Amino acid sequence: MTLVLGGALALAPSAAAAGGSSSTAVPASDTSQSRACWGQPERGSAGHYGNSGWCDSGRYRQVIRCETLGGYRYIHYGPWVWAPEKSTAWCNLGDRVVGTWLE
Repeated sequence: MTLVLGGALALAPSAAAAGGSSSTAVPASDTSQSRACWGQPERGSAGHYGNSGWCDSGRYRQVIRCETLGGYRYIHYGPWVWAPEKSTAWCNLGDRVVGTWLE
């Protein structure tokens, strides 16, 4: 199952650079019940950009799409975790986050 974090799907480079702590709740459909998930941009101490995500139930991992200065895009995955733990994925140094979701 893939969950798209509403406000972070088309994250602008300036938003990723700002490293704000805004969270967006997104209800997810599940066969037994609905669950809520949140996400926020991250900035590492060495200047890496990434995103964290967590939910109130279930198992999931953060996935991000990154882009290099030359326009090449790739995907990085955070660790699989159980709620309510946070999963974080990072782009390579110098690259920007262009999309995020939980799976």
